[in-house]
Amino acid sequence: MRETSPPEPPISEEEKDYFRGVEERFCALRGAARLLSPRDWALIASWWSERVPLRLVLECLEEVFATRARRGEPKESVASLAYIKPEVQRRFRLHRELVALRRGDEEESGRLRREIHAHLGRLARRLCEAAESTREQGQEALPRALLTTCAEVRRVRRDATRRGWSLSEAEARLEQLQSELMDIARAAAGETGRKVLQSRAREILADRAALMTRQAYRETLHALEENLLRQVWGIPRVSLLGEG
Repeated sequence: MRETSPPEPPISEEEKDYFRGVEERFCALRGAARLLSPRDWALIASWWSERVPLRLVLECLEEVFATRARRGEPKESVASLAYIKPEVQRRFRLHRELVALRRGDEEESGRLRREIHAHLGRLARRLCEAAESTREQGQEALPRALLTTCAEVRRVRRDATRRGWSLSEAEARLEQLQSELMDIARAAAGETGRKVLQSRAREILADRAALMTRQAYRETLHALEENLLRQVWGIPRVSLLGEG
């Protein structure tokens, strides 16, 4: 009797949203429609099977494109998702360690704290560099905010070496700092600057808007606007996972 392969399980809506989310954000950040290659789809499939959070992949995309923009490198040259694979792997490893720490896995605690300590040191330096750069551009409030954020990040960094350090409190504090800093960055851009960034974000998404769900469009548009704003001022992402 001829053997037949068992039918493959149907693809869930969650899985479809995962693949669609990565594709849409990649094409939007690249600023040009591009069909993903079979290798790209296989890479997304591996992230899905490994349960890499979608938000983590999207933030890696944003950071990689922001870094290239700061270097003056053309975004169109990022022709494959393989370009962000090392960053996804690095952040997902840190993500797993953060989860392990939340569960009380002491074996991972020391190594994780050392990595967080190093990451926050790099982040503080980037914030100071952004403060100097924005001061040279004639800004006043934004450089002060960047230096204040830098000092707070260093405080979180010192606390990470102490007994009783709370990971959840550190995450909440960094999220608050990120939100406050971006509000000041928006104000520094002025109404005209904000409209230019919003227009640019819509322009980038123009070719993809019809293919996106309403929610995906709103979320991607917001992420693009914030990413463009951080590029304007050279501001790194303030978080435990972002490289900045």
